[in-house]
Amino acid sequence: MTSLLQHPAPLFLFLMVAAHLLEMLALLLDGRQLRHPLPPQLAAWVEEETWQKSQTYTRARHRLAFWEANWNLLVLLLFWFSGGFAWLDRSVSGWQLAPWLTGELYIAALVLGSYVCNLPFALYGTFHLEARFGFNRTTLATWLGDQGKMFALALLLGGPLLAVLLLVLQQAGTHAWMYGWATVTAFSLLLQGILPRWILPLFNRFEPLPEGELRQAILDYAARIDFPVGQIFTMDGSRRSSKANAFVTGFGQQRRIALFDTLIQQHTQGELLAVLAHEVGHARHHHLPKMLLLGTLHTGLLFGVLALLLPWPGLYQGFLLESMPLHAGLVFFGLVIGPIDLFAGILFKALSRRFEYQADQFAVRSAPEPGALISALRTLAKENLTNLMPHPLSVLLHYSHPPVGQRITAMEQALR
Repeated sequence: MTSLLQHPAPLFLFLMVAAHLLEMLALLLDGRQLRHPLPPQLAAWVEEETWQKSQTYTRARHRLAFWEANWNLLVLLLFWFSGGFAWLDRSVSGWQLAPWLTGELYIAALVLGSYVCNLPFALYGTFHLEARFGFNRTTLATWLGDQGKMFALALLLGGPLLAVLLLVLQQAGTHAWMYGWATVTAFSLLLQGILPRWILPLFNRFEPLPEGELRQAILDYAARIDFPVGQIFTMDGSRRSSKANAFVTGFGQQRRIALFDTLIQQHTQGELLAVLAHEVGHARHHHLPKMLLLGTLHTGLLFGVLALLLPWPGLYQGFLLESMPLHAGLVFFGLVIGPIDLFAGILFKALSRRFEYQADQFAVRSAPEPGALISALRTLAKENLTNLMPHPLSVLLHYSHPPVGQRITAMEQALR
């Protein structure tokens, strides 16, 4: 144990490779699951042609995920063991800038490098894979515009946040982790307020739902269950993809309902109200505040562990640095804690799946057509070529929503 603490590179390598192999195992088992025939409860509403196309789409996505994950691990290991982290630190430190600005440049360079390494996979996924199955509607001009906006937001929002964090951790002494935690928490709450009003409209056009039968039906439903509604919008999701969705943001009279235009095109009014009822269920059960609270506590725990690891020389030596710059410590902490924090992710996703079941049950009880959410989920699954039979390990690691078949079964049982 003492040897590992003094020379922790093998331990760090083991953690990262173990997490990677677990991800690869989930992909492998998910692929094998596709060989099984559809169970009767799914075969009753999924046409054979749709099932075959869904299998092909899922396998294509798995192949892309496989190559991307392996490429990322290879690049990380090559950069790490060739002394890349130390070289980059010497390069940015040689400019003799303020420590916080040196840290900003160090982390920005790594983020930009990671972005460039993943760029071919992003382009292939959007313009080949998604287009091959008829989902992609994003033009190159739209995609480039989105990238530019994301870079601008990273500079305007992420840059100041990182600068404050670096200054706090450098100067706040033994309680720095608490101030860092408070900083990130305040930023997260601020983001909840500005995201629907200022950030999302940068990427999509939101227009008030026109007066008519659907709008009136939504208002009548909201009034019947005493659910305050601020504004109802349609979102031009079809500008980028044929996939459909809906969401509710904000609280009280500031609550905003957004329906993808593709959702309105693909579903009946009863199904749309059922989808909305599901989103209302999340609000009624206070799922968002609960997840925010748990996320805040989780962030606090991470900052507490960060405070313990930053003064440890082994954190830096494991990545071949002789000095102990704060900015490098933040990066190395993220790399080391990621595989360990996988278990927290499993717990959060399990809770999220439970919340989805609760929202489904609320929709069954309150929607004007109790069974409409079932037909809506069936349509969504077929239109989006959803993986109908994911392996339990894949669900455990990645699924924030239960598999669609399990959701439908739970609602059918509630309707009996």
